[in-house]
Amino acid sequence: MMVGSESLYQLVYTSRLAFDASVSSVADICRVARVRNDQDGVTGLLIFDGLRFCQYLEGARDKVRALAQVICEDVRHEQFMILHEGEFSGPRLFNDWSMGYALTDDEDMLSSVLGMRGVSTVQAVQGLVPRLDLQP
Repeated sequence: MMVGSESLYQLVYTSRLAFDASVSSVADICRVARVRNDQDGVTGLLIFDGLRFCQYLEGARDKVRALAQVICEDVRHEQFMILHEGEFSGPRLFNDWSMGYALTDDEDMLSSVLGMRGVSTVQAVQGLVPRLDLQP
């Protein structure tokens, strides 16, 4: 699948909410990201368990990588770690969401993803979707 003249790219990362960041800042992250992602043709899903983030992003390579760099430098995040990134043939997994959001109070839910690397991480995130209360 092509996005403009570029191939489709996916990236999964985890991070922790910074010690001095408020949980309420997550709403700001979502609000701003939905607008920016829509403009940049980036879609995906953010899962937050009250302490840790896990996000799947998809779109044009340059847009996804630039967004990951912005997130990495965001002072509201700590311990930013890319679990998987690379081109894929599509279709998009979250085509209708500039950023779907799910808050979970299950502290163990993200644990299954944290130890993974590679494309199996994408499958693990997909496997969480039926268990999430999604807010597209």
